[in-house]
Amino acid sequence: MASASIASLLASPAAPTESVGSAGQTDAEAKNAPKVSAGGEAAAKAAAANASLLSGHPIDALAGYTQLLESPQFARVGSPELWCNRGLAEEKTGDPAAASLSFRRALLLDPGFVPAQQQLAVVLTTLGLPAPSARMSRLFTMLSPEVMILGGAVIGWISLFLLVVLLVRGPRSRGYLVSALLALILGHGASLVGSLIDPRRGAEHQAVVTAKKGPALRSTPADSATGIGNLAPGTVITILSQNGAWWYVSSGSGKAAQQGWILSELATPLLPPSCALPSRG
Repeated sequence: MASASIASLLASPAAPTESVGSAGQTDAEAKNAPKVSAGGEAAAKAAAANASLLSGHPIDALAGYTQLLESPQFARVGSPELWCNRGLAEEKTGDPAAASLSFRRALLLDPGFVPAQQQLAVVLTTLGLPAPSARMSRLFTMLSPEVMILGGAVIGWISLFLLVVLLVRGPRSRGYLVSALLALILGHGASLVGSLIDPRRGAEHQAVVTAKKGPALRSTPADSATGIGNLAPGTVITILSQNGAWWYVSSGSGKAAQQGWILSELATPLLPPSCALPSRG
């Protein structure tokens, strides 16, 4: 997959209904360009960071996005657009592992955010890691987990109420009863599926390997311990336990699963420290 142009992906907080673009930007690129709702000083800082990245100064842009994401306005609720823009800056500074973390954080806030989906696939390919399922990405674009969870729950509880009313009020058409029962099952089933496929499920126990050189998994929490495998930069790991500065982690699944100890400084938690839960607020 080729990386989309920077101009087509950057958000423009100063103008929530427009994006920073270029004269040659296509309609498809404009449609996928992210939007940020922000005002005043935050919008000016974001616009300045965007301008720095577009003019070939990714380090300055990265500093600007980082400052914004640590500001009170965004520190807790986050912004998928800003995290995506930060990932673009990290990509341009030659740090694809850090960029993958930023794109993943953007997708925690909005699993259907197309620019972050596209760029995550690009950097994972660069790192030699498998890209996320294209089918799942399309599903999140069309129907977010929140819609499935909340919508399914509402339909399920309304159906349960109607089913109880039909039973209490005496014999009614079997068709009404079957319809209410099916709606009940489908509603709560959709809610359950939404919960299971939500990428934020279990995110508080996950981290991304951000060391530029893939760390070795150790058999015990010590530098002198036997190496039992390696983790590629950009790999998502699950933190199982902690011993001082060491994490006992697992990665992969099935035959590719690995478990061992790594220094915590070699990976970064998937959730930012200031965010109790990923939320668009």
